[in-house]
Amino acid sequence: MAASSGFPSKTTLRWEGARALSRRWMLDASGTVFAEEGFENATMKRIAEVCGVTKVTIYAHYRDKARLYKAVMDGHLASMPDARLDAHGAMELGNALMRINDGIERLAADPACQAFCRTLSRSDHARDVYMEHWNTKLEPYLDLATRAMASASVRSSHSGDSEKFLRLILTEHGLPHGARPVSGSEATVALFVRAYGMTLPEAWKTPREW
Repeated sequence: MAASSGFPSKTTLRWEGARALSRRWMLDASGTVFAEEGFENATMKRIAEVCGVTKVTIYAHYRDKARLYKAVMDGHLASMPDARLDAHGAMELGNALMRINDGIERLAADPACQAFCRTLSRSDHARDVYMEHWNTKLEPYLDLATRAMASASVRSSHSGDSEKFLRLILTEHGLPHGARPVSGSEATVALFVRAYGMTLPEAWKTPREW
């Protein structure tokens, strides 16, 4: 009897290829349902209908809706474009901020990012987890803004100013405010006052109580 070559047979390869294709189709269809209805309102029955398969088939690949949701969201995150800021060393502030804006604009136009954000906005399930993943996606933009502002002016409250800038850009492009605020509204006022070369009122130089 001939020894096994150790390589999978053609039948096995065809079966594995068909299974992978089925999973890809399920993830695409499930992503559409989750984006339209959110985790809580989406049902496995509805997902099976969109996939064109039975619920039994869905469960054979993903044991429950939470695992399917995780696979969909992780797939969106993996498909999003990287920051690609290419900003090593010193950079003029205006160029750095425009580069950040261009990167966020590309992110906002990406289909995977759009699907991820739509799903996140309609879902409460694991929201904190995926907001944390979103924060990680935004870290390179925040880091560049902080470094550029630190190089441009000793008056900048670096982390606070970069945080506010990124939140404004995200709002403009309709994306979630992933970066957590490090300061209150007084930091926004201070940022614009410095931008216009004015003196910050004494009342805003000390912490405010609301």
